[in-house]
Amino acid sequence: MAGKGDFIVNFGSLPVGEHEFEFHVSDAFFQQFENSILEKGEADILVVLNKKEGLMLLDFTIQGMLHLPCDRCLQDIPFEVENYFELILKAGILSGDEETSETIISISPKEHEIDLAPYIYEFLTVSVPLRKIHEDADGNPTCDPEVLKELEKYAPHEEQGEENHDPRWEMLKKIHLN
Repeated sequence: MAGKGDFIVNFGSLPVGEHEFEFHVSDAFFQQFENSILEKGEADILVVLNKKEGLMLLDFTIQGMLHLPCDRCLQDIPFEVENYFELILKAGILSGDEETSETIISISPKEHEIDLAPYIYEFLTVSVPLRKIHEDADGNPTCDPEVLKELEKYAPHEEQGEENHDPRWEMLKKIHLN
């Protein structure tokens, strides 16, 4: 099980230059974060830290498999993750342009270590697609047919030849905003 301390990099003792760190996350990693949208999965993360004077460039290469619930039938969908992210750590106060950047983070010159767990979690989270549905190569749904049949029973249907009118909408239609 990967604990929170397993993702701490002590950069203070590292010489200037390039350094590699490898991390592995699994289900236990996601359970450390409250209200996590990710619950199951495994990923390997390679972090290349390029230390310079007063600046560190971190390159995250993420490869793995996340198991996400389908938006329709709630069955797990295996989702392959292959992504690359960059993060810049700068000692001291950021300038105006740097403050608006999401990839530049200011750290105190007295800091000597950083916990990469929140960044790894964020990078995995933004790798999740907005729409998660079982589909074949042609885009046809391949969800559990029993669940789809049950959903169809509760889906709203209009009666043929008869429109459902809600009187509240009729009153709102009479309002003219000029």
